[in-house]
Amino acid sequence: MLTTDPNSIGIGFLELMVNAVEHGNLGITYDEKTQLIRDSQLSEEINRRLALPENHRKFVAVELRHNDETLVVTITDMGNGFDFENYLEFSLERAMDNHGRGIMMANKLSFDELTYLDGGRQVRCLTRKLKRPA
Repeated sequence: MLTTDPNSIGIGFLELMVNAVEHGNLGITYDEKTQLIRDSQLSEEINRRLALPENHRKFVAVELRHNDETLVVTITDMGNGFDFENYLEFSLERAMDNHGRGIMMANKLSFDELTYLDGGRQVRCLTRKLKRPA
């Protein structure tokens, strides 16, 4: 175990990995996801897009680096990027949506620093909450 807060960090990683696949590699937009969830069709649409020939070779890369002071995980998808600034903070406009809080939660609750790079195709997550060896 590398951290003193594996549950919080795990939730953040899960949210960011799901985003990398759904929004990054598969190109599901925010509005599309809203409608797909409303219609109970998100899982079917993910499977449909995963089966498309243009998505067969797509993957999400995860790099983990740590030392005595920090844990840094970098997640990179093969999508077109997105306007991440709108999702880093809580938004009253999206508060009642059926999704859309994962990045904000990761930013505010899971990591000490969350930095998007390459137009939103890559996110670097840093935590200083490391578990010291006994």
